[in-house]
Amino acid sequence: MINSVQNSAVYPLDLIENEANKLGKIIRIEPISSSGSNRYYAIIYYDDSTILGCYNRNVKENEAFIYFSNLFYESNLPVPHILHVSDDKTIYFQTYISELSLFDLLKIKKFHYDNEIVDYYLQALQLLQQFNKFTDIDFSKTYPKPSFDSRSIRWDLNYFKYNFLKIIDLPFDEDKLENDFEELENIVFSYSQNYLSLRDYQSANLMLNNNKVYVIDFQGARIGSQMYDVAALLFDSKAQMPNDIRERLLLFYLNLINSDNNKFSKLKDEFYWIALFRQMQALGTFGYRGLIQHKPSFISSIPFGVNNLEIITNNLNLNNIVELPKIFEILIDKYHPKSNIKKVDKTLNVKIFSFSIKNQYPPLDSEHGGGFVFDCRCLANPGRLPEMEKLNGKDKVVIEMIKSDEKTQNFLNYIFDTISLAINEYLERGYTLLQISFGCTGGQHRSVYCADEIARRLEEYFGEKIIINISHLNI
Repeated sequence: MINSVQNSAVYPLDLIENEANKLGKIIRIEPISSSGSNRYYAIIYYDDSTILGCYNRNVKENEAFIYFSNLFYESNLPVPHILHVSDDKTIYFQTYISELSLFDLLKIKKFHYDNEIVDYYLQALQLLQQFNKFTDIDFSKTYPKPSFDSRSIRWDLNYFKYNFLKIIDLPFDEDKLENDFEELENIVFSYSQNYLSLRDYQSANLMLNNNKVYVIDFQGARIGSQMYDVAALLFDSKAQMPNDIRERLLLFYLNLINSDNNKFSKLKDEFYWIALFRQMQALGTFGYRGLIQHKPSFISSIPFGVNNLEIITNNLNLNNIVELPKIFEILIDKYHPKSNIKKVDKTLNVKIFSFSIKNQYPPLDSEHGGGFVFDCRCLANPGRLPEMEKLNGKDKVVIEMIKSDEKTQNFLNYIFDTISLAINEYLERGYTLLQISFGCTGGQHRSVYCADEIARRLEEYFGEKIIINISHLNI
């Protein structure tokens, strides 16, 4: 355990472990990533049970999740059960449902009309109808707002403007765009706002256990349109749902919630307008988490999000919207996956090394005589601490210390951007090899962590376009 490093900093894994010790003797604890939030999660293994711990300094957000989790659990809905909350409410523990989400399953299996993927989506839509019906809510517990009011709408629209459009430096008439925002807000409010919306109802937040769907993310739940969550689910950019299956699932949901055929067309219009609003907010998230925070999975979602925009706008009458159609046209031309994906005849092999600067040179690229070499000695060295001297960059306490350092993350962000630029160019030219090396004093802590982290990011971002081979020369 880390007790006192870097000005006596205490790390989230330590805090979770300390609190978890109150519940029994821990056999093992494993941190897990949470790419889309500032919450920190870890799986805690006991002799007879496994639970999930969460550390989050935002107490109001924690209170909202705990409140809704208890509310839903008591109503026999498939959500985690809250087991324990720390006195300061920064840590809570819940039942551990599964390691497999619907999004994880989509990486293994493809969409078909009659397979378990579609069955899970049908189940999720049936569940959604039950969540939407909740009306007896203590609004003092909601976070950050009890409903999708005008301010909430503008937060999300400005998120799209400032964290996406301005980040990619897309030209637009800001005054006309604000007029469009006003018009879009009026359209959203023209539909009923009397349903509970879970806010982030998508494949990554739907866990699978014994052929049953469980919902894990609803701390932002609030009153709004009954179409918000179904739009988030069916236009989930990462899922890359085929449009014909989306239409089938939408028809199922509309028939599920509507017994009046006269309202069918209005509900479908509402779905696409809310989907437009939701997709703009999602692109703002991709811009912030991807282009600003340099998280590769969010960057890779941008083309698919823009593709969703094209599908959505093709189903809407935008006559009263002036500037947004021009913006969407530029985005579609810039990011449309079909126009950007090029046939690659050769696979790019990426060789990644960690090595000791004190004892050796990095291996030479004998094929092209080039590649990248990065010096990690500018980063904080865990090896100077007696309790970590014999460990290496694959050990959890070392990883926890290194990854918590903002300087390290900035260092890796710049490296990832530089290497990604090279890989894209190499893929276009048909090159077959790129070599990347990370060195530190002993080749044991910092270089190992950096090599593994860059390998993870590249694999997540480029997928099957590249083959990664990683070698640690000093562990």
